Amino acid sequence: PRWMTREAELRRQLQTLLNAPSVDDIALVKNTSEAISFVATGLDWRDGDNIVSSDEEFPSNRIPWEALKPRGVEFRETRLTGAEDPVQALFDRVDRRTRLIAVSSVQYASGLRLDLRRIGEYCEAHGLLFLVDAIQSLGALQMDVQDCRADFVMADGHKWLLAPEGLGVFYVSERGRERVGPTQYGWHMVEKSGDYDNRDW
Repeated sequence: PRWMTREAELRRQLQTLLNAPSVDDIALVKNTSEAISFVATGLDWRDGDNIVSSDEEFPSNRIPWEALKPRGVEFRETRLTGAEDPVQALFDRVDRRTRLIAVSSVQYASGLRLDLRRIGEYCEAHGLLFLVDAIQSLGALQMDVQDCRADFVMADGHKWLLAPEGLGVFYVSERGRERVGPTQYGWHMVEKSGDYDNRDW
């Protein structure tokens, strides 16, 4: 019971840190890769769909998308170096089959910070999902998931949050939860998780 209380406290703290509308928007995960993989494997992809991203992403925000290729999903890397307007360069790769834009809040190698609010507004206006890998900034720079209109934000805690390796945060908007199905199952996900004899999960 003490562990469950501490977990609930941490989720409330992370809700505040991210300015999430509800504690129900916050999950604890083992790392950024796991959270991105939940999105990549949980969406109902169709042959011909695509994801738009940048060519500067850390492998955590590239490999889960590339792994969808056998299902007919294209990962579109946008060249940001030398682009007069990197955000517009992302938008230029979007077409009618784009389902999601996935970028980092801060690029791990170059330090580039994209205008997340502008991307989020674009995604909202065009019916796209918006994912932000925030590991390089969360705890050092403000992250407001409502302001940037992100559907998914994730970060491992071992960088600016000064947490141990193996504990991360995964924010999912209400709209995102409606679109991403579960890919793992366990006893904590049922309404009566303490009633082990209940067969109707």
